[in-house]
Amino acid sequence: MVKRFTAWVFTNSQKLHSLWRVIAWWELRRIPFNVIVLAYGAIGFVIFLWAITTSGHLQPGEDVVEPLALLAAPFVVNLLYTLGWLVEAPARYLIPDLSSGFGPMLLKLGLGLGLFLISIPAVFWGGYKLLQLVEVAP
Repeated sequence: MVKRFTAWVFTNSQKLHSLWRVIAWWELRRIPFNVIVLAYGAIGFVIFLWAITTSGHLQPGEDVVEPLALLAAPFVVNLLYTLGWLVEAPARYLIPDLSSGFGPMLLKLGLGLGLFLISIPAVFWGGYKLLQLVEVAP
């Protein structure tokens, strides 16, 4: 089932790539994209919280994260997701012979970049905490 779902999300078998078909292809995948980003982000956030709160670098009264950033993040992620079809639609208009794999490639690149960016705080602070645990960092 997961394999079939993954194949559906990351393939485009459409032969005709009209503007509305491109937008529909992207919008049908918005919720699965958000679920993937939310799940991965939640895991990363837990690692980040654990690492920064136990590292000794957080001063009393300091917030772990800016609350407005947490509220803005879903909107920014979805705005960036919209860039997928905003890039693909004109590209298909300008290059009619564009491969069916162009949209899925953009989706994979966007998802990969998004997950990479989400990982930065967790990797930084998680790595620092691990160095503390092995007594390499103060």
